Parts: sequence; C-alpha cells; structure tokens
Amino acid sequence: MTWLDKPVSDRAVYKLIKQRQIRSIVEIGLGDGKRCENLIAVAQRFSEEKVRYTGVDLFDSSESSSPLKLIEMHRRLKGIDAKTQLVPGDIGSALPRIANSHLRTDLILISSGYDREQFSMVKSFLPRMLHPSSLVLIQNKEDGAFKKLSRLEIEKSVNGSQEIRKAA
Repeated sequence: MTWLDKPVSDRAVYKLIKQRQIRSIVEIGLGDGKRCENLIAVAQRFSEEKVRYTGVDLFDSSESSSPLKLIEMHRRLKGIDAKTQLVPGDIGSALPRIANSHLRTDLILISSGYDREQFSMVKSFLPRMLHPSSLVLIQNKEDGAFKKLSRLEIEKSVNGSQEIRKAA
C-alpha cells in the first residue's frame, strides 16, 4: 500500500502510520470506505497494541455526494480485529461529541470534503484529543495532498496566534 496504492496521497499517510506505529486514528470523511480499511490494516501490522479507529461521515445523508451506508461500513469493519466506531454526522456536530472519549489520539485525518466554517468553530476540541506527538492531517481539495499539523500548531491556531492555512 505504501508504494502502489491509489490515490497517491494516501501512500504518505500509510508510510506515516508505519513510521510512527500509530495505534489510534480518527478519520473525518470516509469517502468510499476503502482508505479506512487500509489505515487499520497498516496500523495493525506495525502496532503491538490493538488499533482503535473512529470514522466520522455523513453516511446515509442526502447531503453527501456519494452516500456511504452506515450499515454497510459496520459490516465491512466487523471482520477486522480492531476497536472500531462509526459516528454519523459532519465535522461540526461529531467532533464535539467524540472529543472527550478520544483523548490521546495518535492521528486525526480530515478528508477534503469537510466544511471549513464548521471546522473553524470546532477546532478548539482538537487539542484535548491529542498528545504531544499526535498529528492532524488535513487533505487539500485541489491535489489531495495532506497538510501535516502538530499538536503545538493546532494549539497556536486555537489560541489565535497562528491561523491554519487553507488546506482545502
């Protein structure tokens, strides 16, 4: 997956998971669901602990361009030996709901379809979910590349001393 998977931007994420031995992942915006299965597979291969994965998506919502069925994703993830959770909703409604139960998350991955306005209103929940070496990856809408942000960069952004450059 780190060499041949499509889209190319996902390869960097898989390499990052391998290098850092990521054990807990929150993904916002699942797309077709294929990447989430790959994220878990790579994390399981290189982590000694059981992987914890949470996927946030609009799922069956008519607002979604290609609605992913919640029940279908549950079925796909049921056979995977990881602690998985699926949370219906957009970034604005889901992030506040899951923040306190996802402390010390290693990786938060935000797909390109997120609503920037909603994100700016709820990004203050991110620091409580992170530990000092956590990463937040925000996907660029134009080229699909991910912008990597540390906990410190997120905290500065939340405190107003630095603004997160537009990633999408």
